[in-house]
Amino acid sequence: MKKKTCILSLIVSLLFIGSLAQAAERLDLATTYSGQNLHARTVRDFAKQVEAVTGGEITVEVHEGGAMGLKDEDHFTAVADGIVPVASVLMGAAVGTSPIYALSTAPFFVKGFAEARLLRDIARPYYKEEAKKFNQKILYTVPWPPSAIHAKREIKTYDDLKGLKIRTYDKKGTQVLQKAGANAVVMSWGDVYPALATGTIDSVLTSTTSAVAGKFWEVLTDTTLVNFAIPLNMININLDTFNSLSEEQQQALVELGREMEKKWWNEAERTMDKEIEILRENGMEVHEDVSEELAAKLKESGEFIIEDWLEKVGSDGREIIDEFNTRKKQL
Repeated sequence: MKKKTCILSLIVSLLFIGSLAQAAERLDLATTYSGQNLHARTVRDFAKQVEAVTGGEITVEVHEGGAMGLKDEDHFTAVADGIVPVASVLMGAAVGTSPIYALSTAPFFVKGFAEARLLRDIARPYYKEEAKKFNQKILYTVPWPPSAIHAKREIKTYDDLKGLKIRTYDKKGTQVLQKAGANAVVMSWGDVYPALATGTIDSVLTSTTSAVAGKFWEVLTDTTLVNFAIPLNMININLDTFNSLSEEQQQALVELGREMEKKWWNEAERTMDKEIEILRENGMEVHEDVSEELAAKLKESGEFIIEDWLEKVGSDGREIIDEFNTRKKQL
């Protein structure tokens, strides 16, 4: 009798374990980044923490380097349509659908991380509402270090931009560099290194983070820190997927998002100095001092971006800009 009882208990335990495994929710997360890239590291950390805070009830499978066949410009609509439940979305790559997200990539609009953080806080309710319109929820954001120009020569003057076959990450950056005479083209991150290796492009507008992750020293020689913009990535979850979770699970993801945002904004600030040293250690010349002529003309070339953005976004955009201009004086 005792033996039968033990067997019955074992069967019940196995069935219970099996039911838990069956109940576990697995979420695929798409990203075009990989390796030691800041935005690959943040989603790997996110996946690890999700499993911890939900006690294994939710697991996140990170698909790095565009492994799901999606480019940067696909991610926002892919989450909206439920093609992928979670994705790391470059805001500037979502502007074809939602122009409001162009704000974070506006050239020379913010000076440093403090202003970028302030702008994020002011714009967050508007970003949130826009995401909701497209059936998704922003769990958290992470900034890129300021965008630099990586090329085969130092960019000393505005005229040095002429003729560059340069990759950009969004339409607005493309327009600014085209005004300077560059042959600028938007290109998803996964296509950048092959394009550099084959000579399709000879320069890249991106962060030091991406320069290190892409081992640019193998194909380029100089980095000029023009502080073009501090773009944001947002980690978004499909709203139907989010709503299918229990209230406890939803709250756990929301609270985790707050923690992730704080942690990785701080990490982004610390990362840049380390990355500059890595570039130098591998033979690249890093030019931190940009001429007043180059800075002024680049800023002038980008002034139309905000006006164009305001025309598309309307009163919401004006409210954001006005509050930002008022509050940044207090920083």
